[in-house]
Amino acid sequence: MQKFTEPFVVNTIDGLKAPKSQSRDLLIDWIFEDEDLRRFLHQQGAECAWMLSDQNAFLQFLKVSLDRYFESGEATIAPDEQYARIGEYASEFNRISTRFAPSTKPNPEAVFWPDPTQGGAKLQDVLPVAVTHPFIDHGSRIGSAGSCFAIEIAQNLMSRGFNYICQETTYDAETETIVMGTSPEDPVVQYSCRWGILFNTPSFTQIVENAFGVRPLPPLLVRYELGNEIVYLDPYRENVMFKSPDAYMVEREKHAANTRAVFENADVFVMTLGLNEAWQYLPDGTYISRNPRNKNLNGLLTHRTLSVEENIDYLQRFVDVVRAHNPNIKLVVTVSPVPFLATGRADEYHVITANGHSKAVLRVAAQEIVERNENVFYFPSYEVVTVCSPEIWTEDQRHVHPDAIRRVMATFDEMFLTDEAKAKVQAASAAGEA
Repeated sequence: MQKFTEPFVVNTIDGLKAPKSQSRDLLIDWIFEDEDLRRFLHQQGAECAWMLSDQNAFLQFLKVSLDRYFESGEATIAPDEQYARIGEYASEFNRISTRFAPSTKPNPEAVFWPDPTQGGAKLQDVLPVAVTHPFIDHGSRIGSAGSCFAIEIAQNLMSRGFNYICQETTYDAETETIVMGTSPEDPVVQYSCRWGILFNTPSFTQIVENAFGVRPLPPLLVRYELGNEIVYLDPYRENVMFKSPDAYMVEREKHAANTRAVFENADVFVMTLGLNEAWQYLPDGTYISRNPRNKNLNGLLTHRTLSVEENIDYLQRFVDVVRAHNPNIKLVVTVSPVPFLATGRADEYHVITANGHSKAVLRVAAQEIVERNENVFYFPSYEVVTVCSPEIWTEDQRHVHPDAIRRVMATFDEMFLTDEAKAKVQAASAAGEA
């Protein structure tokens, strides 16, 4: 490692200037790898240091010195690569020097936190969108799954005439399969299939691995007393209830086929991540939906708090399985703002701090999966509700206020709808208000 015999000196008169002395030589060493070229540039820089008055002069010095180096005929390295390194450094300098320049951003208001005392917008008026991705119109086939907040997104899209994929409602007449708490006389759409609430990332992975035969889920049922009736619950699908094991087996095959149809046909799929606490089935390592209703399962389960890395791995497996069957699907990943009902970590953490940890872990995992994959987009519903909404919760302090949901969908429209789709939505809204 080089020892420093004098302090770094950067001349900052009249703005950003070129590094001098050891700083300049270190920068040369960072740009170029060839030792002979480095020594040559160090010598040249020492001889004309007085000319290096600013960044443009430094770049010009590098180019002129390279010309001189290669004209000498003694170089043993490829010139094109070295000139390219100057270009890469210049691009990086320009990128960094405009890092906080609003005029260079797609949305100039995305750079600085809004401050109403300085003329900025109030948070309740901000839609936190930096870059738009206008690929959704009323013909786009949209599917979704996830936490209970995902139901709000699905029903909003359907109410506004979007092409929401619904392969299954809350009731199947053939097998009398029903989602607990709903009515067979009035089945509703909660998700694209009767998946139930998917709280954790392993559950997302399991539904596609099961449907496409990558890793079939075991035929597991929990016997449950509902009033005077005995019913059977699928622990992998929250609140999905069967009259008998035979009905479950018939519906199981239909459900797998419907799940395949959703992911094979969707243009866009929205996945809402809920929490990072999960219940793992010990015999095979799969994950059930949430805290089991029947205590007879307790000896077969362990409670897990999934790490950032585990969540990323499960999400990536989900992406890989889906893209193997539908390579063009676009995925929208969001984090549910709905907090924990309860935490399994209260021996050490209050439910509020456990919830904060959970949302932070999922938010980081969502960001990482966006960075690793093309056509995967983060949608900030969590931030819209918790930061940019005047009314956040209903009276139970868990479920999202209708005004906040409207803010979420306004952000969704701004971020993902085409201009034509926006115009159609606005026209429909104006007609409804007339």
